[in-house]
Amino acid sequence: MELVQFANPLYLYVLALVPVVYILFLLMHRKRMKTIERMGRAETLNSFARRDLRGSIPREGLFASLALLFFIIALSKPQAGTRLEPVTITGSDIYIAIDLSQSMRAEDVKPNRLERAKIGALELINSLQGDRAGIIFFAGDAFVQCPLTGDYNALVSVINSLSFETAVSSGTSISAPLELAMTSLKPEDDHYAVMLLLTDGENTGPDPEKAIKELTKRDIKVFSIGIATKSGAPIPVYDENGQKTGYKKDQQAKVIISQLDDYLLRNIAERTGGEYFKTTDTFDEIRRFNSALDTLKKREYETKRYTVYEERFQIPLALGILFLLIYASITVRVRRTSK
Repeated sequence: MELVQFANPLYLYVLALVPVVYILFLLMHRKRMKTIERMGRAETLNSFARRDLRGSIPREGLFASLALLFFIIALSKPQAGTRLEPVTITGSDIYIAIDLSQSMRAEDVKPNRLERAKIGALELINSLQGDRAGIIFFAGDAFVQCPLTGDYNALVSVINSLSFETAVSSGTSISAPLELAMTSLKPEDDHYAVMLLLTDGENTGPDPEKAIKELTKRDIKVFSIGIATKSGAPIPVYDENGQKTGYKKDQQAKVIISQLDDYLLRNIAERTGGEYFKTTDTFDEIRRFNSALDTLKKREYETKRYTVYEERFQIPLALGILFLLIYASITVRVRRTSK
């Protein structure tokens, strides 16, 4: 015997209305009979009427209640029996590269550039479905903090543990994460690979031209989000206790203003087939990246079989319609005039 379950079991609570509806019909019948009794004998009155004045309210109530009963059961979506349904999981390989250079301490975007990059990375990870993602941290150098994985909880833990102390060298080399991503990806996966740079764009390292050409050749698309403003902001300096002690200065003791350098980021994105996004107050840059990601070619990772329950709402729905039709036919039936 097949086990029955309900997809919307909360609707079953509405079944409490069924006896209430039937009782209301009985009360209507009782009220009608009292009215008829005040007018005279029902048999005598019926001889002058085209239909039975006493009506058939109890029967009407029965079929109306049964119709309601089965409609409620249909709404609760009963399910019985199962079948295995194949589902193909598709997705992209996404390397998220986060800039850990000192300029990411600047606070021209709130709360600061690094924290904004972390917020964006977490938002992206929480929106992924079927994609694999990896984390690359970079400053003057780059390293893979988390290889490509579908374990989103592990990725979130890596992002949450991120701090400036994670950086292994000073400066900012944009080419470092690009080259590292290419060495971490298998050539056969290039067409499904995507890279997202979260940085202010300031590059103190070598010209990434060689890396850009290789990325273009391998069809690895690079998207970038410029996390800074054109007007820029000074770079805070903190002591070992985490207290702000001032701002970073140059050799002439002037406060350094770090600004968004989006020319390189736009160049990398355009030449590799990606797209550049600017950080906005509406926090929609990750949504725009996801929209672009949806248009790219996806790889089939695996096909899984899921147990799917067979819907059985058709049976109570048909019974509900049947009893509703019977109810309607009773209420419109005209009685022959008494002889």
